[in-house]
Amino acid sequence: MMLASARAPCSCSLSPPRCPPLRARGRARSVTTHASSVPVRRAILLGSAGAALGAGLAVPGSPISSGPALAAAAPKVDVGDVAPTFALPKAGGGKLALADALKESKFVVLYFYNQDFSPGCSVEAQRFQQSLTKFESKGAKIVGISMDPIDKHEEFCDKGGLTFPVLSDADGSVSAQYGAELSIPLLGKFSDRQTFLIDSAGTVKGHWLERDGSMANVKTTEHADQVLAKIDQVA
Repeated sequence: MMLASARAPCSCSLSPPRCPPLRARGRARSVTTHASSVPVRRAILLGSAGAALGAGLAVPGSPISSGPALAAAAPKVDVGDVAPTFALPKAGGGKLALADALKESKFVVLYFYNQDFSPGCSVEAQRFQQSLTKFESKGAKIVGISMDPIDKHEEFCDKGGLTFPVLSDADGSVSAQYGAELSIPLLGKFSDRQTFLIDSAGTVKGHWLERDGSMANVKTTEHADQVLAKIDQVA
């Protein structure tokens, strides 16, 4: 009797449910690893870190130092240059060619952004959408470009109520042509936040980069107003 009673507690204390806690700890490690990369990604992609990347500074809280490999390429296209031509697939179907957009408008406001649904890029798109009638009244067509796939663009436009063209530069070739390619080790390639104002002759009349401080705040109407003012200046 004494032996039987001794075994019973022993059997319970050594029962198989040890495995679930081990699996739970494995999941916790995975989640922790993923979560720790989120602030790094945000710090690099969002506007607050743009200047740090351009200057080759370390991003606070990031295990990745931002040296030259993280900084976007030096501008390949600037004011006075002829804008590289392209044709890219757009949300809603079909393709949009820069040449066709320039035939239809006095100006094209071509803006590259990092990523659909990131906080800064979502607000930037909304600010352009809110100012759309002002741009149209000046004969300017807004066109957004990122390296996101078309299906993600579709969702981004639907949820954001965007009515201007958003193009998919899936292989990054157009971003690279414009010097708006941002390569980040471990995270991949993204379009660098830049805006180009192109006139009907295909000449760049305005160029703003977040990383060098020439671009006004995209989270307010300041950047849209900045581009509108430039249109008035060069029209």
